[in-house]
Amino acid sequence: MKFSLSGTVLTKDLVAADGRLLASRGEFVDLASLKNLAAKAPRGLRERPLFETPLAESVLEAFDESPLRHLIGGERGRASAADALAEVRFPQPVWDELEALRMEDAPRYQHAIWTAVIAARLFCVGLGTAPGLARLVGGALTHDLGMRHAAAPLRFKQDHLTRAEELALEDHTLIGALLLASVLGDAPAVGFALLHHARAGFSYGRASGEPPLRELDLVSVASAFAALIAPRSYRLQPYNPRGAVDQMVDEAMAGHFDLRAIRLLIRCLRGAKPYAELQFPSKATGFRPPVNHHGVFLGCSRVAGAR
Repeated sequence: MKFSLSGTVLTKDLVAADGRLLASRGEFVDLASLKNLAAKAPRGLRERPLFETPLAESVLEAFDESPLRHLIGGERGRASAADALAEVRFPQPVWDELEALRMEDAPRYQHAIWTAVIAARLFCVGLGTAPGLARLVGGALTHDLGMRHAAAPLRFKQDHLTRAEELALEDHTLIGALLLASVLGDAPAVGFALLHHARAGFSYGRASGEPPLRELDLVSVASAFAALIAPRSYRLQPYNPRGAVDQMVDEAMAGHFDLRAIRLLIRCLRGAKPYAELQFPSKATGFRPPVNHHGVFLGCSRVAGAR
C-alpha cells in the first residue's frame, strides 16, 4: 500500500489526553514518526471494554436516534450491533482521548459514536460473527480522534474553508494515528485514523493497492453517512438518510467511495435484504440541504474536504 502524505510540522505540542507529550512544537512528524511510536508502544496494558465506560450510555442513546433507526433494523440487528460494540476494548489512554473529545467537542464526539454504531451494523451484516469484529468497530469509534487537536475555528467554521485552512485540517489524520499508535502499536484503528479520507484514491491520505481495502472502505462510508445525517456548523440542516444515500451514490459513481460499501449501506437501510434483491435508487428523492458550505470554495466550484 502506498501513502501520499509526506508529513507535517507541528504548530503546537502534541499532548495526549493523559498528559503524555508525543511530539513537540516545531517537530516534523511523518510516517517514520508513526512507525517509531508504534514500535515503542507499551505491551500488555489492561484493556477496558466499552460496556464498562461512560460511552456505553451514549451508544444506547444513538440506537434510538431517528436518523439511525432504519439502518439498525429490528431487535436482532440492534442486538448484533450492540454485542460488537460492547466488546470493543482499549487501554485506558484511548478511553481518555474519547472522554476528552466528549468534554471539548460534542459534535465530533457524536460523530465518533454514530460512526461506530453504523460501522457495527455494516460489519455485522457484511461479515457476520467473524473473528476480530470488535477491533474493526473500535477502529471506527476512534478513526477521527485527531480532530480534537485541530484548531477550534476550523472545526466550527460556518463558511467554506480556504485552501490554507483545508491543508491545516488535513493533518488530523496523521495526528490521530500518532495518538493511537503510541498506545496500540500497529493496530487496525491506527490505519483507519490515518486513511479514512482515502476514498478510492481521492481526497487526502491517498491509498492504493490490492486487494481492495474493504474494512477501510466500510469505515469511510460509515463516517461519511454519520456526518451527512448530523448537524454541522457549515450547513443549516442535515441530510435525511435517503438524501445522504443519494449524495453518496453520486460520489461513488464518481469513484469517491467503493460501490460495494455503498450497496451494503443501502442493504442495511432496507432491512439487510440479500444482494440479489437490491438495486441502487433509480432517482434521487431524499432531502439534501440547499445551503452547504462543506469543503473548499474556489471561484464557482467546491473541492471536497473533511465533512
